Amino acid sequence: MNQIPDKLKDFYDSIENLNSLTIWNIHRELKVTAKIEGDWKKKVIVERKSLNYNLNKGELLTNVQVTDSQGQITSIGLEKEDIEYLKERLDFTQNSWLKSRYSHLLWQEIRHNKYAEVAIDNYIATINRIKAEESRELPIILSAILFISKKTKKKLEVAKEVAITLINDLPNWFKPNILNSILENNIFSKEELNDIALKVPSWVEDENPVSYFANKQKLEAGIQLYKLLELPLNQLYELLAKNEDLILEQHQEDTDFVKYTTIGTKAKYLRLAGKLEEAEDNLKEYNRLKQTVKLGKVSWQLGEKETEMFNKYLDMKSKVILDMPTEGVLAFFSINEDILVDPEENLKNAEKTIKNSIRSLFSTSVFDINSNFKNLEDSEKIDKEVIQSYTISHGVKCFSLFLKVFVDGILTGKLNYYKIYDFFESQTWYGTKFKRGMTDNEIDQNSNWLTMLAPGIHNLIAQFELSVLMNTNKINNFILAMDSLTLKFEGALRDFIRLSGGNTSTSKRGEIKEQLLEELLENDTTKKYFTEKDIELFKFTFTQKGKNLRNNIAHSFLQFSDYNLQAVTLVFFCILRLGKYTFNEKTSS
Repeated sequence: MNQIPDKLKDFYDSIENLNSLTIWNIHRELKVTAKIEGDWKKKVIVERKSLNYNLNKGELLTNVQVTDSQGQITSIGLEKEDIEYLKERLDFTQNSWLKSRYSHLLWQEIRHNKYAEVAIDNYIATINRIKAEESRELPIILSAILFISKKTKKKLEVAKEVAITLINDLPNWFKPNILNSILENNIFSKEELNDIALKVPSWVEDENPVSYFANKQKLEAGIQLYKLLELPLNQLYELLAKNEDLILEQHQEDTDFVKYTTIGTKAKYLRLAGKLEEAEDNLKEYNRLKQTVKLGKVSWQLGEKETEMFNKYLDMKSKVILDMPTEGVLAFFSINEDILVDPEENLKNAEKTIKNSIRSLFSTSVFDINSNFKNLEDSEKIDKEVIQSYTISHGVKCFSLFLKVFVDGILTGKLNYYKIYDFFESQTWYGTKFKRGMTDNEIDQNSNWLTMLAPGIHNLIAQFELSVLMNTNKINNFILAMDSLTLKFEGALRDFIRLSGGNTSTSKRGEIKEQLLEELLENDTTKKYFTEKDIELFKFTFTQKGKNLRNNIAHSFLQFSDYNLQAVTLVFFCILRLGKYTFNEKTSS
């Protein structure tokens, strides 16, 4: 390597004397360079570029990405001049970490195995001098050793020896990190892995209350290993169940939701361990605690000024709508797209909320309608946020206006059951008579979908009118209306698809069956005639991607308080949107 200019000696000395392995500490230790031109400017750029690579599952990946002329993301790699410079630096430096970095990059770029061997040797040397406060770098460096060794088939025994030494000598709490690195780039035989597997149960420290999370990490890593070796998992799941006792010892009050969720988790592990009787006992306790556990509540509402502004908007908007005839009012809510939530925009808002929130740093547990809990994965956190975002947006954009118009419409006489019935009969396809099946009797010939929907609509409007006009039905009873209209929606959608020339049958396990609601909502005919906003509304209302009313009503999961005005009007709104078309009967010439 050519003589280093005086201006850059401090910079290169700081590189040569690097003692840290983390990117933050490295950049703190680097000296600032004076302004310089020519070849040395390029060399300094290459040096800084090489230091901006991070180890990820054994590979060195750059943090720098740019977009090309077509807007596509492209990574910045090493050029020919860069490679020649790194070769010079590899010969010049005595720092084992720098040698591992340079040789690893050279091997990745030109795939010459001599650089792979140099990288492995110097990664091992780096491990031997690692500082205690940077011990978290050990599994990362081990991943690089195993990755290179696996790809090149070089120094396999040396790499194995390093891994075994680390997993044997490091404290128990750190062993799962090493095991995960071994499993990421496995170069071991089944017999060698089996020796590790036999020791996993002994890593557990079940007497120390602060060892809960470390124990869980050890056993979960052990389960991955046992699955790879096709070993029985009973013992590890039993240890996971016992590990939950460390939490139960600290949470003994029946009102404590941590006790409740822990009992449920323990029951799950016991069942997986084959301890069915113990699992059943825990599930009985779990169901008992459903009646005693208490959860805190957080409420939020608009300020006085914001509430006044929102009410003025509703007054103005509802007046414009109610100035239309009854048919126009109902048609507005049937076909207007602006009042619906845009699913793409909603997803972006949800992802932005998750990104800007500290909630992503914590575990999240949710409770279903039956008070059963679930710990969410990262992808499920986004799904949950999408639903929450949709709920808020729908409430602001649609429900508040829909409710305002219906209340004022009933008070002014613009809306009642008879006018709504006339609209459905004359302006929607619900009034169409058609043959639904192979049976053909007089009663069915004289009925249509409005015949099926009318009882639910009548009960809804009757309850609504009692509440608005007389103010006597303080506890609205929407059970009949909501049950009826919710379950009818699926059948109505199925017949709409058939009337539109679509197919609602599917073949499953050799049998021809009718599509389920989720499949009907993804049906080509549904997508042809309904917008993404409509379909997202239907999914939000009836499926697991939202309120899940179809399932919860079919299985009687709802409590009395769940049959509320907001829920039943949401269903009625979907019935309105589904009926936006009419059919003209074709006659043969």
